[in-house]
Amino acid sequence: MTRSNTDKILYLQLIIARMGEKELMNWWNTDIAYEMGGADFLKRLLGETLAPLAAAEGILKAAHLKEMQLIEDMPDNQTVHTLFRPEPDVEMALQERLRYFKRYPETLPKEIAHILDPKKDWQSEELFNLIQPETLPDFMGSSFGREIQKNLGVGIVDVMTTLAAITKTNEKGRYVLSYYSEA
Repeated sequence: MTRSNTDKILYLQLIIARMGEKELMNWWNTDIAYEMGGADFLKRLLGETLAPLAAAEGILKAAHLKEMQLIEDMPDNQTVHTLFRPEPDVEMALQERLRYFKRYPETLPKEIAHILDPKKDWQSEELFNLIQPETLPDFMGSSFGREIQKNLGVGIVDVMTTLAAITKTNEKGRYVLSYYSEA
């Protein structure tokens, strides 16, 4: 997977993870990316450069744990993939890329740094608009969430964009899983 694609997926994950914090949609019980939340503590602990990346790890982990709770009861849950639980090769590339940014924070793309800016007072609609889906994607409702079909020939960035775009249909305080299953 190219760095560009990895960065795009990480960007999408961070948008949704930031949107899910208590201050906005309250999907997970974190507020570590906000200056008045944990970001100030992280800044004093790690410094101004590394604090946003530590916050990124925290919100990504909170989102991942939430999705794992929802996936747990699904049949064939080992074949289920989501925005925060992508296919193993994608997951590995994302983890490596985040580690790289922690070692070389000056290489962090401006778009990602903007999402992680603790001083930015985000609104959920403003964050969602950064995803820029052309239309709300088609999905099928299930008792486990909202399922999309992963079509052959569609790139992983497009699949992840679709999963992120579906979150617009989620309500405040209620995170509904968007996912696809391997064939």
